[in-house]
Amino acid sequence: MRLFENIDDSELVRKINSGEKRAYQELFERYAPRIYQFAKSYLKSKPDAEELVQDVFLKLWEKRELLDHSKNVKAFVYKVAVNSIYDFIRRKNIENAFRDFISLQPANNENNTWHQVILDDLMNNLEELLLKMPEQQRSIFKLSREEGLTNDEIAAQLNLSKRTIENHLYRAVAYLKDNFKADTVFSVLFFYLFCN
Repeated sequence: MRLFENIDDSELVRKINSGEKRAYQELFERYAPRIYQFAKSYLKSKPDAEELVQDVFLKLWEKRELLDHSKNVKAFVYKVAVNSIYDFIRRKNIENAFRDFISLQPANNENNTWHQVILDDLMNNLEELLLKMPEQQRSIFKLSREEGLTNDEIAAQLNLSKRTIENHLYRAVAYLKDNFKADTVFSVLFFYLFCN
């Protein structure tokens, strides 16, 4: 029998908030199979669904102090899962676009290495531009694009109006469009997938 098997979600979250790893393990036991099935229905891949489950529960542990015992834990777990699925699909789209791009090029090891250099350079360029943004704008952009939060969720988390969030995102994307190195077809595609 599992140590925390018989306590409710609210009490389980209280224990997780305080860093109790066995309570976190119980949360995993309760919800990982459901999240796996949920993810597999969207991703259509067992390995991808397994990877996503690990990602979801890693995020839950890293943000355990944000778990609220007074709210529906199941709904929060599924919200994290939905955001992770969104991120996963977006990342896969970028990877697939990259693979499609390089499949059109003559195949040799030198080209593959060069294409990886291009991708790394694009990621570095994006990161450098993000660091030049005002801190709040950068934070909002990352919450939107990297964490997959909606504008409403970001507004609630940062205690700002939805309109303020929309303005920051508009300015962030405009800044990136003006400054991103889009000198190849692939870099334009990369920008479109990541920044729009």
